[in-house]
Amino acid sequence: MKRYFNHELVDTAGAGLSIACAIHCLAMPILVAVLPLIGLGFLATERAELVIITGAIGLAIVSLAWGVRHHRRWRALLLLIVALAFIATARTAVEGAFEVIIYSIGGVLLASAHLMNRHLCKTCPACENDGRC
Repeated sequence: MKRYFNHELVDTAGAGLSIACAIHCLAMPILVAVLPLIGLGFLATERAELVIITGAIGLAIVSLAWGVRHHRRWRALLLLIVALAFIATARTAVEGAFEVIIYSIGGVLLASAHLMNRHLCKTCPACENDGRC
């Protein structure tokens, strides 16, 4: 049976995008004046923030739901829920320096959920026997 879904690649991409989200949140207050000077002003916009967050969350939901379906362990999905709570709180209820900190924590938790899911898939006896992960 040919595999069309490379779960490890999706988790790696999702973890990378989540870390990029955290770095974007941490670096933006410092780089907001410099980015337009070097032609990267679009990275300092609200739209760029939404694209990064939406992409990271979308990859996480797809990948972790797929992982739980196969390895039947919920820890990574619970970590995703905590990460989403941090991101939602930063987006709706907090401003200023706390927003950056809470967004960054959410991004790191999102990356951690991907890495945990990858570990759960690699150590899953059922997935190992039939090659699902």
